[in-house]
Amino acid sequence: MLVLLGPGCSTDQETANLPPAAEVKAPPVASPFQQELDRLGVPLRLPARGKAIVVNIPAFELIAFRDGMPELRSRVIVGSPRNPTPVVETHVSAVRFRPRWRPTPSMIASGEYADKIWPPGRKNPLGLAAIRLGEGFLIYLHDTNRRSLFEREARALSHGCIRVQRWDELIGWVLDIDLDEVHRHANGRRTFDVQADPIPVYLGYFLRFPQGDGAVAEFADVYRLGTSLGPQRDATYAASDATCAGG
Repeated sequence: MLVLLGPGCSTDQETANLPPAAEVKAPPVASPFQQELDRLGVPLRLPARGKAIVVNIPAFELIAFRDGMPELRSRVIVGSPRNPTPVVETHVSAVRFRPRWRPTPSMIASGEYADKIWPPGRKNPLGLAAIRLGEGFLIYLHDTNRRSLFEREARALSHGCIRVQRWDELIGWVLDIDLDEVHRHANGRRTFDVQADPIPVYLGYFLRFPQGDGAVAEFADVYRLGTSLGPQRDATYAASDATCAGG
């Protein structure tokens, strides 16, 4: 006899092929911070598990997240309106201690920097360490030799790179090492890279964003985009004036 199955019905064989209920994993619940982002309409989706780094360009702020909740916040300096920091999704690739640096041709032409290779050390524009991002991506998260600029309220001052006030704490967090070890490497005598886990990095443009005290802050539209903009996953980024140059 032919048996007709209605919607939602299945044969015994199909039922036998289903995994036991205990093996069916529910999707991770969004963190309270993600729920607040969703409530505010912020175009950002954080990983529910693991680490992530968010740079909110108009807020001049970097936030390190674990399991969707903030663990570290730092003031940053971002690209100027003339050399804006790109709004993209990328990832950590390595940490370079005691980087060398050479300015781009446009930096040299502006008279801001001399045409030379800057040796490692405190006077280097990349400071004592830099977090390198995706392959071929010439925007870094780095220390700086001009730390006094973090005291300014408006910090769209760079050629596209992101200078991080709490760079040493961020590197310790990225590499899972203590602050003493970060400082030992940063103040050592050699330049070297440490490979890092591919932690997602979101360079976003959010005109409203939750603060550490639970309040919601609104920020000036420094690039005059007219709206918040989430990081573009498939964006291609060609080296241009918005770059840290050689490190």
